[in-house]
Amino acid sequence: MSTSFFLAGVMQGSGRAIDARDQSYRATLRRVIETLRPDAVVHDPHELVLARYRDRVPELRQALTAVADSPVVVRERLDPAVLELLDVFHEMAQLAAASDVCVAWLPGNEPSMGTAAEMYGAYTAGRTVVTITDMRYNVAVLSCSTVILPDVAALSDWLLKDGDPLCTTS
Repeated sequence: MSTSFFLAGVMQGSGRAIDARDQSYRATLRRVIETLRPDAVVHDPHELVLARYRDRVPELRQALTAVADSPVVVRERLDPAVLELLDVFHEMAQLAAASDVCVAWLPGNEPSMGTAAEMYGAYTAGRTVVTITDMRYNVAVLSCSTVILPDVAALSDWLLKDGDPLCTTS
């Protein structure tokens, strides 16, 4: 049976725009996982969301800008495009919770609320949450991580030595 991995990580970050941060880390994580676990199934929410909304990015950008400029936001009054995007956010968090391993990429000191939601969903579902970050002081990171690693090289080592999602002690 193959192990499923969910790639969580900063997409929008703390920016107001819909534009995503540099997502090149996703290809690196995928390459490491697929090299060391050739039978792995890798779920990348960035790829999934882009595939779904590629032609609608201008529409979503405009709708999210309108939300950002509103002093009061009432969910039931949001643009249908925004509501659809919010449903996809929940769908991705559920996919993280359904995957065997959630690999969370949190570089530097930039927290990500979306990543936190995915980590929390995976952790409360009893999944292995591997967080790559320097934020060992962050209570949310500590609370929702099974393993905290400093970098991609450490992820490779973990996958080689301890990476059985059914056995997370080392």
